[in-house]
Amino acid sequence: LEPQCQAAGVTALVSTGIWPGVSALMVAEATRRLGQAERVEMSFYTAGTGGAGPTIVSATFLLLAEPPLVYEAGKEMRAEPWGERRLTDFGPGVGEQFVHLLDEPECYTCQRALGIPNIRSSFGTAPDIWNWLFAAVKLLPADILRNRGLMQAVANFSMPIIWAVDALVGAKNAMRVDAFDAEGRQVTLRLTHSDLEDCVGLGTAAFAMEALQARVAPGVWFPVELEASRRA
Repeated sequence: LEPQCQAAGVTALVSTGIWPGVSALMVAEATRRLGQAERVEMSFYTAGTGGAGPTIVSATFLLLAEPPLVYEAGKEMRAEPWGERRLTDFGPGVGEQFVHLLDEPECYTCQRALGIPNIRSSFGTAPDIWNWLFAAVKLLPADILRNRGLMQAVANFSMPIIWAVDALVGAKNAMRVDAFDAEGRQVTLRLTHSDLEDCVGLGTAAFAMEALQARVAPGVWFPVELEASRRA
């Protein structure tokens, strides 16, 4: 659609929420501060469902069927879904939380746009029992996990207990980007919001305002590609 959008003077922004979306801007900023990033680790956290209910649950089920895209030494690779469990410090208000490898489009877009040789993305939730539940669910056959109707039905059936847990843990959203250069220097950026849905809405609205104010050139853009257009 790039030629058609340019010819018609239309701006299309793709994957513009929080993650993906604002997280790509964090990667771009961390890379800018270093000059060039050799390795990037993206980490995301949502308490419970973040108020999104069955949507985020069924989406996570679907992603568990997809080996996450990672880049190592500039080469595209596929890793184990929900693997490499590790503890990540998201800072005040969230603290340390477990995260796990999960497919996320910004591994591709950031690697392509910024030339980062090593990049991967991880996600975790709370309480930690949900993380173990997802670890068990990933053992199901991939064709079952890819069945959107079935996964949505399972998520809907589970909602009474999910809403109960959400009431206890809240809806916080947190992101952390760690970037390293070839000499080992590190830049860490964090962002935390008290409510996932509000956070996504603000992020989406901010991207929309960029387009409405004609601060982005006509064409099809991913968030990581917007820096040059914003400066123009």
